[in-house]
Amino acid sequence: MKAELHIGLLPFLLFLYLSCAGKTKVTDELMQAPLPPEPFQEKIEETTPQEQEEFVVTVEIYSQTLDEIKEFVQVLNQVIESKDFEVWSTYLSTDYIQRTSDPQYLAEQSEKPILKKKNIVLKSLSDYFTYVVVPSRSGAHIDDIEFIDRYHVKAISIIRNTRGLLYLLVRENDQWKIGVW
Repeated sequence: MKAELHIGLLPFLLFLYLSCAGKTKVTDELMQAPLPPEPFQEKIEETTPQEQEEFVVTVEIYSQTLDEIKEFVQVLNQVIESKDFEVWSTYLSTDYIQRTSDPQYLAEQSEKPILKKKNIVLKSLSDYFTYVVVPSRSGAHIDDIEFIDRYHVKAISIIRNTRGLLYLLVRENDQWKIGVW
């Protein structure tokens, strides 16, 4: 009877051994950090031909980038909460400034129900900061990130079990900035 029991367990034990072999030990720190479902590969489209290559998001790159972006958003929250437009504008990409300062974009945003109800008409990037960013982004938090490529990342916030895009971030001169793309 014992021999039959041991023989019956052999395939199960072999499966366990093979599924664990070669894997590294996962620390408590890594278990607490949200991880992407699987590392993925994506072609970089916005680079020079010399830079075009497969970009692989490893657990290490994901964790490091998530930490960087959480820190970035923490600092950004302090700037927004203090309503410091001048400092906030240093965290914006050139493309974001151009798009958000565009009179047509400001007019479109002014038509949004919450601004229209309060009779607010946006005329500048400073107005956009005061009437849109400060009320909507104070105390923001990051729960996850999604890589588009090595220089473009979506910062995700989960509210009431729903994933929402908080920021489109772009890496410029080795720093994260709020971007558009």
